[in-house]
Amino acid sequence: MKERLNTSIQSLSLILVAAGLAWVVWSNDTTMKDMLTYLIFVTLVIEASSLYLIGKIYPESHTTYKIGIIASLLVLLGVKSMLPDFFIPLTILVFAVNFMYNFYTNNKRRKGAFKRRDNNKMRSR
Repeated sequence: MKERLNTSIQSLSLILVAAGLAWVVWSNDTTMKDMLTYLIFVTLVIEASSLYLIGKIYPESHTTYKIGIIASLLVLLGVKSMLPDFFIPLTILVFAVNFMYNFYTNNKRRKGAFKRRDNNKMRSR
């Protein structure tokens, strides 16, 4: 159940990013930097909730990767003020890497090859 909810959350994240970018294209009210800032905050909430839901189900490498994505999204907020010319390309890069990894893990999970291993190997000796 939690895995299906996680897939729905990740799909919602992709839809929100696409809708936010479409809003910037067709609306003259919001700048690209402002919309990406809003999307970073939304993605932070979505990734944190996703990590909370499936942190004990998926392997440790997945948890480490998701913590890295959350950290890089927070770093992007600092990049916005310190290096504004790099903000848009770096943000799009982080979003792209995150979504590619989400689709990779969802496909691997469907095949049944993406589960946390038991830690009983060390205890039995």
